[in-house]
Amino acid sequence: MSTKRAKFVQDAKLDPGRYYRNPSDIIRDRRLNKEERLQIVTAWEHDTRQLIASAEAGYGAEEKLDQLRRLREELELESANGGPKAD
Repeated sequence: MSTKRAKFVQDAKLDPGRYYRNPSDIIRDRRLNKEERLQIVTAWEHDTRQLIASAEAGYGAEEKLDQLRRLREELELESANGGPKAD
């Protein structure tokens, strides 16, 4: 992985909302591999949980958390099965 790409992935894990408007945007980012997508989604989910726990979360945080959880589970399932899940 190039240094520039590695920096982007690290930055995206630290502040996913800066780079992605919606959790599903992570899936469409062709710069990322499955592992990187999962890392970013997991980091965003963790951050969102912390915001909700601290009562600093804004409107829609619970919905975003649900989206992130579903997306993480889907990515974990894909990784465990070696590819995209069948529809």
